[in-house]
Amino acid sequence: MTTITHLPLLLFFTLTLSIHAKIHLNTGDHHALLTILKHLGVFGDLRPPENPCSITGISCERRTLNGSDTLRVTRIVFETRRLTGFLSPAIGQLSKLKELSLNDNYLNDRIPPELGNCRKIEIINFGNNKFSGEVPAEVSYLLRLRILDLSSNEFTGELGFLKHFPNLEKLALENNMFTGKVPVSLRLFRNLRLFNISGNSLLEGELPELNRLESPVIESKKSKYKRVPKRYVFAESTNPNGNNDSGPGKTEAPAPAPVEAPSKKHKKRNRKKIMGWVLGFFAGSFAGILSIIIFSVLIKLFLIAVKYGGNQSGPTIFSPSIKAEELKFLEDDNEVAALQVIGRGGCGLVYKTDIPNEKIKTIAIKMIIQPPKDAGELTAEDTKMLNKKMRQIRSEIQTVGQIRHRNLLALLAHVSRPTCHYLVYEFMKNGSLQDILEQVKSGTRELEWLVRHNIAIGVASGLEYLHMSHTPRIVHRDLKPANILLDDDMEARIADFGLAKSIPGGDTHMTSSNVAGTLGYIAPEYHQTLKFTDKCDIYSFGVLLGVLVMGKLPSDEFFQHTSEVNLVKWMRKVMTSDNPKEAIDQSLLGNGYETQMLLVLKIACFCTLDDPKERPNSKDCRCMLAQIEH
Repeated sequence: MTTITHLPLLLFFTLTLSIHAKIHLNTGDHHALLTILKHLGVFGDLRPPENPCSITGISCERRTLNGSDTLRVTRIVFETRRLTGFLSPAIGQLSKLKELSLNDNYLNDRIPPELGNCRKIEIINFGNNKFSGEVPAEVSYLLRLRILDLSSNEFTGELGFLKHFPNLEKLALENNMFTGKVPVSLRLFRNLRLFNISGNSLLEGELPELNRLESPVIESKKSKYKRVPKRYVFAESTNPNGNNDSGPGKTEAPAPAPVEAPSKKHKKRNRKKIMGWVLGFFAGSFAGILSIIIFSVLIKLFLIAVKYGGNQSGPTIFSPSIKAEELKFLEDDNEVAALQVIGRGGCGLVYKTDIPNEKIKTIAIKMIIQPPKDAGELTAEDTKMLNKKMRQIRSEIQTVGQIRHRNLLALLAHVSRPTCHYLVYEFMKNGSLQDILEQVKSGTRELEWLVRHNIAIGVASGLEYLHMSHTPRIVHRDLKPANILLDDDMEARIADFGLAKSIPGGDTHMTSSNVAGTLGYIAPEYHQTLKFTDKCDIYSFGVLLGVLVMGKLPSDEFFQHTSEVNLVKWMRKVMTSDNPKEAIDQSLLGNGYETQMLLVLKIACFCTLDDPKERPNSKDCRCMLAQIEH
């Protein structure tokens, strides 16, 4: 089934066009769409929005008529929405509609004949609903159809609507109650690649012989059936006992279409394949076990080197911008104690100092303390804390110690000492985004909207590199304003990769033993299942966008006095209210960018959707933000 993988991006582009060019939705489409959505049960008891094109699942595109531009509805995609209504006859008024996907809901009643007026439609997917009655003959007017999926419903009647679909590629009619014969017109569907009519026990007669142009029909010696062209994936009608109901005698035949019995040569070839698979499995298993053993030994050697080898090997340099000689002072505890302290974290202090370097004049040094005890003297709590700190060091080295991007805070060097470790970074003059937002709230500093927007794009670019450009993918797991540092030009740098994890290319997710991150920024599915993906970072990014526009942190007492209690739910409520500008930071109102700020809040709502599959990826986020014109 064809799916729209970049729906939020398409919707956002449409919104941008409608705002900047003052293009409005066609009046006829507007009224028809509201009627359709009402009967489908999309709104429930909620009031429909003024601009239906802003609804997730609706796509509108610009069209020019008589020299003037207008928006027309081109796609309605409401998959797995638990809708319980029916399809309104008003659907026939959407003459520019290209896709209507309502699969995996609880929709009922008949398909309205007016659907035949949507002559430009290419995709109809009503699979897995409760539609009933006969399919109207008017469906045969839709000559542009590429996909017609009516599977798993309660349709009855004959297949007379299957007349002439020259562009049809997929026809899914399985698991219904169709009757009569499969029409011979099916052989004229020259582009058909997938046809499934299984699960229709009331169909009778033989299946029509399909187009032979691409491969010859070969008669099987043991069956009266014929092989169909290779391009078809053909499933015949079967009953639960596995018998074909295509004739009065119910001759046995498998589904999909039966093929020629394998020869002895083929059997011998299959045996060789099986032997190859078995040998490959054992060889692969042996290699995998050996790799795990070698990897474990290397990890232990690395930890030993990090813990005890500091004085012998000196600093480990990760960037040509700094030299080992410039970090000699870190070997003297008195010199370190004299440095300026700029922060205090759970693992230790953060210092700042100048160095005689042309490229990097000022560095920040994070000190991670480890207990000055022998292994036998360590308590369970000491061991737990030491392991946590060592994991943080390893995570930093494996991520920002090895990669470079303008929106990631690079690790310059690692220095190991008997009682601590130093992680060296370039100093960020403007501190963290959270520090600046707190200064703005107290009235001691301003943060203009254009700067906030640029920060958002910078963070999205950094995430795009981590999620899509780097192999393996890296999930930050603790994206928040306190971990967004700002350089001299107020460019964003994602920092603190102590909780970051890599996801191997073949894996869809990773599982952790406990939840890592900061309350208010943690995706709900991670909190519930302990499984994380890059979409968890997208959720955190959505919260971050909300913070940039609203000027409020999830931990602010403001949300404790609302019925929603948290930032995301409050943001959703205000964005669907009559006055969405209520969500904007009061210090930004009146700057002329209210429209652009509301667009960013819409992106924030996309990023914080409860279903991670519906959230945009990091590239989509960057593109949507970059499309906002000022």
